[in-house]
Amino acid sequence: MQEERMKILEMVDEGKITVDEATKLLDSLGAKDYEKGVNFEEKFKDFSQDMKEFAKDVTAKINDMTKKAEPKIKEFTKSVVSKTANIADNISQSLNEKIKNMENCECECECACEEEVHPADNGPRPEDGPKSEE
Repeated sequence: MQEERMKILEMVDEGKITVDEATKLLDSLGAKDYEKGVNFEEKFKDFSQDMKEFAKDVTAKINDMTKKAEPKIKEFTKSVVSKTANIADNISQSLNEKIKNMENCECECECACEEEVHPADNGPRPEDGPKSEE
């Protein structure tokens, strides 16, 4: 658009057109600018509407994916909770066994002795007495 204006001014400078003719030409270029602005507004409205439709489509697809994923997420959560409960039960059972062993231990150190080895000296428990070699 700027080039066209320069050409009009050059034509005036060269005497090919009058100032009045140049003014009319420049005014018509300004009118074209205005028309382009109207087109721009229409294009912007169309773009805005397209974006709204796009957003609706994306929202619908996300909602659909969420609905499809929800049962799988619930199943996964149940599995994690179940496995966590099993681990907690195993730990609890193991601790209870250790406590019971400590309560049943007859050695003086109040430890959780294993059947054959006393933890204090890695030897036999005191109540087992010396072992005979056969």
